Amino acid sequence: MLPKKIGWPVLILLVFFDAFITIQAGSESNPLWRPLAEKFGLNFLWAAALIVLAIFFAATKIFGRIVEKTEHFSRGEEFILTNLVIVFATYDLYIAFLVPRIGYLGTSTHYAIIPVLFIPILAYNVFVELQKRKSLKQI
Repeated sequence: MLPKKIGWPVLILLVFFDAFITIQAGSESNPLWRPLAEKFGLNFLWAAALIVLAIFFAATKIFGRIVEKTEHFSRGEEFILTNLVIVFATYDLYIAFLVPRIGYLGTSTHYAIIPVLFIPILAYNVFVELQKRKSLKQI
């Protein structure tokens, strides 16, 4: 699990790297942001990155507390933050290195990345659950 002092700077860099990639490409392909980028210009994505980070901060606080209460897990915020970092790192690697070479997994849709994002998150969550069970058995 990433400590907050490492996780937040990494997530901030990844979110702004995503904006940078899009601006360098010259167009927004994400259907969520495309209408706003077309209306306000691509430089709007720098402000959108701040909005996304504020949403991630709130989600980390809210869902972190839920994880702490329901799972009796003392590091809920760090758990959620690590999930966000894994998703965004996977997304940025996919967009920066695979899309220019093979497209959206051979399709023309931006939604083809969703299964790609689930694989590392699922692996991480299974790992955390196994570690949690292992530590409970030792008690």
